[in-house]
Amino acid sequence: MPRLPAFILALVFAFAASVLGASPAHADHQLGVVVLHDKNGGPDKQLAELIRVLRNVGFLVLAPELPWSKKRGFDATYQQALVEIGMAAEELRLGGCTRIALVGHGLGANAALGFAANRGGVFAIAALAPSHDPERHREVFLPDVRKARSLLANVGGTTKSLFVDINQDKDYDLSTTAEVYLSFNDPDGAAVMPRSAAALKEPVPLLWVVGLRDPLCHLGRTYVYTKAPSHPKSDYEEIMADHAGVPRDAARMVAEWLRGLYKPEAEK
Repeated sequence: MPRLPAFILALVFAFAASVLGASPAHADHQLGVVVLHDKNGGPDKQLAELIRVLRNVGFLVLAPELPWSKKRGFDATYQQALVEIGMAAEELRLGGCTRIALVGHGLGANAALGFAANRGGVFAIAALAPSHDPERHREVFLPDVRKARSLLANVGGTTKSLFVDINQDKDYDLSTTAEVYLSFNDPDGAAVMPRSAAALKEPVPLLWVVGLRDPLCHLGRTYVYTKAPSHPKSDYEEIMADHAGVPRDAARMVAEWLRGLYKPEAEK
């Protein structure tokens, strides 16, 4: 796997520190939360209220800018994104956090499941309006998956090209490399949520929040949620929100759910 450029990692953590407004090294929180933004977005705006509420109840929060942000434009693979998430989690651990929760929106929720399935060590996952479903859109993606495989075999994986992608069930043109495209959009690849959920090695508390005005709400419980190992603290919730509004409208629900899971006095 290609190594992520050092300057990109530096930018990730510089932004994360600016979101916190303080260095993790000075924090005494024991539960850290890595917040993962949606496709073509960023860690601000749609996630601002969620981050504010999580911080206000006493959690240490990092919100890195991930490869699929509008600014970065899919500049690294899905697997490299999981490495970045792991580095954010380690930053929180170095700051004194003994347990790490992942809270993801859209593609960020997909990556939270992928991280937990591949790397483990996650205390809890909150998946907000989860999305990015290459296996559901197999027939749409397969022509460009074949194109990407051909480019990878004949000219290498670093040359950019245009590929079809889908955001909230709408097609758009994505400019990225064949290697990156395959890592996210191969219907049999790493970014398949049902497979990630089923691959969780042990039960993890999972909060699944769906917006009833989100075009993806029709997928229901059985698409991913019920494929994860059962945990008594897991919960499936539906709220009256569109895709973009789920993190804001579910912010207090997420904070209260995490507080109910984590009791600092038990570790004293």
